[in-house]
Amino acid sequence: MLSQNICLGIMFLAATTIGTIANFFLFTSYTLNVLTGHKISSLTFIFTQLSLVNTTMLVSKGIPQTLQGLGWNYFLDDVGCKIVFYLRKVSEGLSISLTCLLCAFQAITLNPSNSRWAEFRVRTIQHSTPFCLFCWILNLLIEIPIPVSTRGPRSSSNITSAFDYMFCTSEYIMGVYLIITTFRNVLCLGIMVLASGYMVLLLHKHYQHIQRIRSTKLSPRRHPEIRATQTILLLMSTFFSFYSLTSIFSLLLSYFDQKSPWMLTTSITLSLCYPTISPFVWIPRALKTL
Repeated sequence: MLSQNICLGIMFLAATTIGTIANFFLFTSYTLNVLTGHKISSLTFIFTQLSLVNTTMLVSKGIPQTLQGLGWNYFLDDVGCKIVFYLRKVSEGLSISLTCLLCAFQAITLNPSNSRWAEFRVRTIQHSTPFCLFCWILNLLIEIPIPVSTRGPRSSSNITSAFDYMFCTSEYIMGVYLIITTFRNVLCLGIMVLASGYMVLLLHKHYQHIQRIRSTKLSPRRHPEIRATQTILLLMSTFFSFYSLTSIFSLLLSYFDQKSPWMLTTSITLSLCYPTISPFVWIPRALKTL
């Protein structure tokens, strides 16, 4: 009978493999569209990057946890730990930043073209590349303290479970870093909530209009926008749910019981859920564009 650690390792391997394949499928399909001369929307451009970020997150989190579960302890040295944890933290920061950008851009796109924000809408959508570049540069710079403070694992003869400890250790993190990352996360979550609320309000007004005229006939331009909005709202809800649960378990793990195997395992599992599930939310929309 397989041990608990091996079962967990197999579970992490399955989640990592499935999520990586799905995200890689999206990334390559959109990349091929660009190479063949097809234009992609700003939303698709952002999600292409998000699929790359999700893949990086799955690899940097899932593979080490899989190896650890299968009994390969202390497989990373100082340099390996610095690289893995830096990629992990950058991908986490980019995940919340790009998801926030995705929600904000869709809220702007959904805005009526005859409103007072029409000119701002056009200018913003046309400059999606600088916004994405800003997110990348900002998160790459913010996470610099991580490789500085990360060290290789410290051996211990008192370890009773492969999941009782992290395979890398971290020294003291600067308070400024914690303040900046907390501010980034809270700001992005706030923008996502506001953008989502605005989109829900616009969709509600739209359906009220449909009921008044007693017709389901919409202009061709509005159909894809509404479908994209529903997809992004589902994506944002998925992100917010798993992010909240992961944050709760991380706080409990940090302040109450740092050696709890089930709490650590649950926290890691929840952190892998969003990058694994999110491509399946977007794949139906992607298939229609191929």
